[in-house]
Amino acid sequence: MRPAVICSSRTGNTRFLAERLAARHGLPLHSVRDVPAVPAGIPLVLGWWTWRGGPDRAMLDFMDTVCGRDVFWFCTMTAYTDSEHAGNVRARARSLLESRGCRVAGHFLCRGRLDPAVLAVSRHPMTPERMERIRSAESHPDSADAEALSEAFMAAAGHWLL
Repeated sequence: MRPAVICSSRTGNTRFLAERLAARHGLPLHSVRDVPAVPAGIPLVLGWWTWRGGPDRAMLDFMDTVCGRDVFWFCTMTAYTDSEHAGNVRARARSLLESRGCRVAGHFLCRGRLDPAVLAVSRHPMTPERMERIRSAESHPDSADAEALSEAFMAAAGHWLL
């Protein structure tokens, strides 16, 4: 059975990646806010924007409905994908999914521009390093990121398309 792509996006970063992945592989795409019932046994590709080190609230709520699924996940974040923060995001996502009985086939982390509204309420100090990290994320995601997501998906879960 072909997987369904379910995404939660605030700025369009995650939607950009989800749309390209779904189009490239002929997969159905749904917003997490209006996803129809997905039949049992259908693998899921879950995409979200990172909020405080994990999935945003809408995706967390949706995760409560996907117990026992095969899942490939991806997320967007302003942090560097090889940072300690990204490692914590990976671990938290895996733990959240596995605690719901899901089998994680793989994942992909992508940088993405920060929503100015999120920045406005941030409690983190605006250091020169943070300013550079935010600035350098402005050009992401891009078509190279979408291609890298597709490659990661195929390497981890391409067998779902057979």
